[in-house]
Amino acid sequence: MKIRLMRLIILPLGLISLLLLEMLPFSFARVTAQANNNTSIQRRLSKYSPVKAPYLTPASRGQPVRDVQAVLQYLGFYNGAIDGIYGPRTTRAVVAFQRSHRIVGDGRVGALTWQALRSNIAPVRRRRF
Repeated sequence: MKIRLMRLIILPLGLISLLLLEMLPFSFARVTAQANNNTSIQRRLSKYSPVKAPYLTPASRGQPVRDVQAVLQYLGFYNGAIDGIYGPRTTRAVVAFQRSHRIVGDGRVGALTWQALRSNIAPVRRRRF
């Protein structure tokens, strides 16, 4: 009786729960902490002038994508991993940023978006007493 119960109920429920766990939007991959303060964000963006910055689209990869992800995370638009892959989360964050700055929300990082990113990170001015 116990084996039959296990075969009919418990085993299918276990398999279904495993399938559902695989669909959750998180991973057990090791994540390293990154300090994103205003100075490091300014350094990230200082490499790119709006005219010479790379044109980023979904499926782009590399350091410029990491920099955009870090800036958007610092500004509160992106909450995913800074992995350098321009995926759906990055696209949604770019669209939200563009719409908040009254830029056409196409999800691509062009000259206007680079300019808005750079102008949104103002240098920290220290007060002298």
